[in-house]
Amino acid sequence: MTELYSTPKYYKYLLIFSIFALFTSLEVKAQGEQNSIQFSGIVVEGDSSYGVPGAHVYIKQAGKGTVTNHAGFFTMPTQVGDTVVVSSVGFAKQEIVIPKRDDLGFTVLIEMREDVTELPLLEVFPYPTKEIFEEAFLALGEQKDQRIENMEKNLSQEKLTMMSNALPMGATGNYKYYMNYRADQIATQYFMETANPLLNPFAWGDLIKSIKRGDFKKKD
Repeated sequence: MTELYSTPKYYKYLLIFSIFALFTSLEVKAQGEQNSIQFSGIVVEGDSSYGVPGAHVYIKQAGKGTVTNHAGFFTMPTQVGDTVVVSSVGFAKQEIVIPKRDDLGFTVLIEMREDVTELPLLEVFPYPTKEIFEEAFLALGEQKDQRIENMEKNLSQEKLTMMSNALPMGATGNYKYYMNYRADQIATQYFMETANPLLNPFAWGDLIKSIKRGDFKKKD
């Protein structure tokens, strides 16, 4: 055994094995690089150009991935044959299989479709049976709601008229009153006012003096 390791034949085999191992590792590495694809894309809402932020983009087999940014863009490394799932709240999931390509990049535009879920019709009844409903319905005619009575009182014509008369004059009423007053002043500014003798204190003084003098007594 010791003689075999020291012979030139041993070193020859060792060199051939090393070269074979080197080419084998390079070939495996090259195949791995060919299978690696940089998957990029933009996730948008349907046919619009609005990006979907925060959408989940993950590899179904591996369970790892990334999320879209505020503009809906994403990028991540994948392998040929991976199934990539794109999901977001309110949209239907989409699956994309990474194809084999000559280049190392794969870019797509993913149009998400709204996922509309129709819930079954739910009818709510306040009464469990038809008989109880009929009793409650007939009982409505026997008693009158106090709120309805108060509403009828507050909306009666007599009540509305009283409230209208009690309200103070607003801005519009004051403006109209002032404008009418000014119009009357302008229209009568060149007219002589007729004095009312009953409002003249001097006339009252003359009348009192005449009574004291007896001017209104009957003369014999």
